[in-house]
Amino acid sequence: MTSDVKDLFEYIQRYKPQKIDLETKIKPFVPDYIPAVGEVDSFLKMPKPDGVKEDLGITMLDEPSLNHEDKTVLELKYIQSKNVVRSTPMTVESIDQADKKPKEIARWINSV
Repeated sequence: MTSDVKDLFEYIQRYKPQKIDLETKIKPFVPDYIPAVGEVDSFLKMPKPDGVKEDLGITMLDEPSLNHEDKTVLELKYIQSKNVVRSTPMTVESIDQADKKPKEIARWINSV
């Protein structure tokens, strides 16, 4: 080692960090009113007024469902995303009395 490197290591060994006390200003945040949209917590359940035990979330799945998708649409999305080639024909759900349900037809067309 050269003398410069030895001097450098001596400086490193002699270094003592300085302790500096920084002033901190604590400003607690205690809101008077916290607005909530919808349920506060979906896992908090209010007991039923008749006192009957409710097994929702224990024996039956308790999750919000906003948009139900057709099974065929989900399968088509899966096939498209994974580039899977189907060897069996796909069953497509039909709408009973479709001439009287234009909204369901439009929903199905939009989803596909």
